[in-house]
Amino acid sequence: MEDKELLLLDMLSLINEEMDIDAIEERLVNIVSEVFSFDRVGLFFVKHQKEILQGKLCKGFEPGTISSIKIPVAEEFPFTRPLAMGAPLRGSEIEADVFTLKMGLTNYAIIPIVNQKRISCWRLKNCQVTDCPAYGKHGLRCWLMQDAKCCDRSESGGVDKSELCRTCPVFKSHNTNAIEGILLIDNSQSGRPIADKTISILSVIAHAVGIAINNSKAYTHALQEAIHDDLTGLHNRRYFNERLMDEVERAKRYGSEISLLLCDIDFFKNVNDTFGHPVGDEVLIWIGKIFRNRLRNTDIVARYGGEEFMIILLNTAKDKAFDIAEDLRRTVAESPLPGDERVKVSISIGIATLGVDASSFDGLIRSADKTMYCAKSRGRNRVCTT
Repeated sequence: MEDKELLLLDMLSLINEEMDIDAIEERLVNIVSEVFSFDRVGLFFVKHQKEILQGKLCKGFEPGTISSIKIPVAEEFPFTRPLAMGAPLRGSEIEADVFTLKMGLTNYAIIPIVNQKRISCWRLKNCQVTDCPAYGKHGLRCWLMQDAKCCDRSESGGVDKSELCRTCPVFKSHNTNAIEGILLIDNSQSGRPIADKTISILSVIAHAVGIAINNSKAYTHALQEAIHDDLTGLHNRRYFNERLMDEVERAKRYGSEISLLLCDIDFFKNVNDTFGHPVGDEVLIWIGKIFRNRLRNTDIVARYGGEEFMIILLNTAKDKAFDIAEDLRRTVAESPLPGDERVKVSISIGIATLGVDASSFDGLIRSADKTMYCAKSRGRNRVCTT
């Protein structure tokens, strides 16, 4: 096996093991540049909501050339055509525009990074041309196969095939959101030809990279769901407990201060009974937003259960914790629910400080719970400390 093939296999195995999207993309650019010795390599990613193709990484280009490029995904910008077609294109098939001129592109190809499993063209079209090179190939489509026989005639590339492909049901079945980005390979400086076989190989590799990126996104999403509350978007109880245990141990080791706030919405059952549970949900979401907006970036806030919220204040003594808690209490009490001024609520907050009220995770929770019920017993809508 040749050194190039070994490097490609190594790259694919490493990409499949990687869960960080930036690392996957950087590895792709480095290996493609190293193995194929193109003059220049660029990577663009799609901002689907903004419909922008954004430059990100490159090899061989002047610094800032690629990262400064933002191309609207629109018909008048041919460079974005692979996003709609889902297939690689040569520069000879693309009209020059302001972006290709800025990058100095004349002899190049652009390859889409597809993030979903593709149905083979022969399956999608129920094709019976068994002597076609694409026939029977898993996951490959006719435009990736040299001398593929589409519509009962051989097509070996060029504008004619490109025009034919655009009316093909394989293209029409393509989902634009299935494209993560575009790999640009360029030999404009040297003039060396870019072989069809090379484009086909890189298309398969780009597809593997797209799947890896999609898996990384799914993993990140699952991880976020595992540690966040579905309703408020705040951290959930499990994450909070694990984080508090870690922070207590760290504070003991380094002698730092931690204060804990336990917040409970007063008469929350009355809100649900009077206005309905959907309004109760809106109250929980609204209070979560108040906490995020009023607290520091270093503070950790979670929905602890029902109408209870917990907040870890790092490097915060009891007197400072009281000021923060009082600010939260006052903000909630003075503000009606946005969009429904009939709904006004208050919160009761208990404070516990590590080393003053407790010396352990369990002790800190118990102390905060005790002071919160103290605030309730004293009339609610107040902050209580030991």
